[in-house]
Amino acid sequence: MTEAGAGAALAIALASLALLLHGRRIGWWPRPPAVAPGAVRHRHFARLTLRAIVHFGLVAVVLLASLGRLQALVHVPAELLPARALAIAWIGQPAWQSLAWGALAGVVIAAALERRGRGVSPGDLRAVTPSRRAELGWGVLLATTAGVTEELFFRLLLPLLVVSLGGSALLGFAVAAVLFGYAHHYQGWRGVAGTMLAGLLLTLVYLLSGRLWAAMLVHAAIDLNGLVIRPAFARRLRLMARGYS
Repeated sequence: MTEAGAGAALAIALASLALLLHGRRIGWWPRPPAVAPGAVRHRHFARLTLRAIVHFGLVAVVLLASLGRLQALVHVPAELLPARALAIAWIGQPAWQSLAWGALAGVVIAAALERRGRGVSPGDLRAVTPSRRAELGWGVLLATTAGVTEELFFRLLLPLLVVSLGGSALLGFAVAAVLFGYAHHYQGWRGVAGTMLAGLLLTLVYLLSGRLWAAMLVHAAIDLNGLVIRPAFARRLRLMARGYS
């Protein structure tokens, strides 16, 4: 990968991120028309899913292909191996199965706490959270899509490009974590901080396991908790408070 090619790819990736976050100011991804109170927001969730596919997934795959680096989807790129070695030296190298199951167990515990009313919201998720039963399927699709496409973009593409421009692997992952948090600024400062921490956790999952799909799996599980399990439990608790079983 040439430095010029990496620079051009990084510029395209950042432009894609900017369009996703601020494109409405120039008419890109216009705001959906208002719907009546209580209506199911099918178009809203379809647009959210499509935006993730285009701006994160498609952009990442096309740029990696143009740079001849599609093998990075399967194997940790050589440029990122120093960060992997450091993570293993710091934490050790658990079996990737144990790592993935441990992270998923954390998600299950968080869901259980939420069911008991002890969960803590990481930020304002109303813009992406299903509010009625008919929207829960969209929540599953959006969580799965985000888990795959955002890991492609933030855990692989951005760090690889930063390193290819002369930065260190640690700098690449740090920049990606900051941008990952900023991409969730609609959740407020707590959402940004929580997302940055989640990004660092997902970076460790990727580096320690050596498998990008393991980070995708954990990411999707985290989002499923926030977008499907939490709303379902919240709805159940509201019905119980009204005297329904």
